[in-house]
Amino acid sequence: MKAFERIFLYSALVLLVFYVFLVEGNVESKEVIQEEIRARRIIIVNDKGRNVIELFANDDGDGMVGINNKVGSMVVGITSFKDSGTIGIYNNTGTGVVLMGTLDTGGGIVGISNKDGTLVASMTENKNNGTIQTYDKTGTVFTGMGSYDGSGGISIFNKDGNLGVALDTMRDYGRIGIFNNDGTQVVNLNATRDGKGALGFAKGGLIGISNEAGNMVVGLGDLKDDGFIVVRNKNGEGTGTLP
Repeated sequence: MKAFERIFLYSALVLLVFYVFLVEGNVESKEVIQEEIRARRIIIVNDKGRNVIELFANDDGDGMVGINNKVGSMVVGITSFKDSGTIGIYNNTGTGVVLMGTLDTGGGIVGISNKDGTLVASMTENKNNGTIQTYDKTGTVFTGMGSYDGSGGISIFNKDGNLGVALDTMRDYGRIGIFNNDGTQVVNLNATRDGKGALGFAKGGLIGISNEAGNMVVGLGDLKDDGFIVVRNKNGEGTGTLP
């Protein structure tokens, strides 16, 4: 570039600066408000140049906001999934440990995972009722608690995922069931609406003990305000009572 061309260019730049910042001999600070910004991706970096906030569209065309830690690893992600919103929280190794989102039914769900990414707890909606479940480190469900149209229940499972103990309310009375390792109920304790323990009788109370086939073989209860014991064979057929 020739000398006079440089002089002309620099002079033009100086005049442009004065035109922007000087109006009628007074220096004014002007704030420009941009009503709309259209971009495929917006990135905010920290002092070291690492991405800390990213706004972009994911591979499915949905919008996403990613928040990274100071070393550039994503720790929070906000996006849409199947036309619904989700929020994911990640640990310092990039493993998702908390997920909040919506179900196909329109209800919400919160999932909590361990450091390896295995689900260990969840809260969700089920047919307009709430449920909470916990899992072991292998992802096998161990406990469940929920409400079901006016009734509540707690379920405890064994290491194979089979139901071991169940506590719930049914028709306004409480029940406790104990199951063997195959999931067959072998002990049942009930209380009817009149406050008496019951199993198998409309009004009286009973504690029932069943065999591995699920047939009740021993029953202890209350029959017309008196004690009652019944013994049955392996098929659940009555063989003796006391008194």
